[in-house]
Amino acid sequence: MGVLTFYTTFAEKGIFLVAVKKDDAGIDPDQVWRVSSQMKRFDDVYHLVVSYSSKKSPPRETKLQKSIASWFDENGVLVFSLFEEDVSRLHNSLLSEKKEK
Repeated sequence: MGVLTFYTTFAEKGIFLVAVKKDDAGIDPDQVWRVSSQMKRFDDVYHLVVSYSSKKSPPRETKLQKSIASWFDENGVLVFSLFEEDVSRLHNSLLSEKKEK
């Protein structure tokens, strides 16, 4: 079990999603999206990192540091629309950087 913890902590670095978008025409290189997170013990701050890479452009990333209490209601239920809004904002910020360059 210790080996698995070591691998996920240091090799994967908290990455829980890797998505590859292939070009429909097959001309452009693949776009790779990675999402990682971290939350320290006894801390309410959630760290979320979304990164984008492609062979045509240098890798970019954007980060969010927010209290998890902002996404839950008074009954302790996740308000998904609030969480989705923050994640979409991260994603769109990377897309807008891509279009500006």
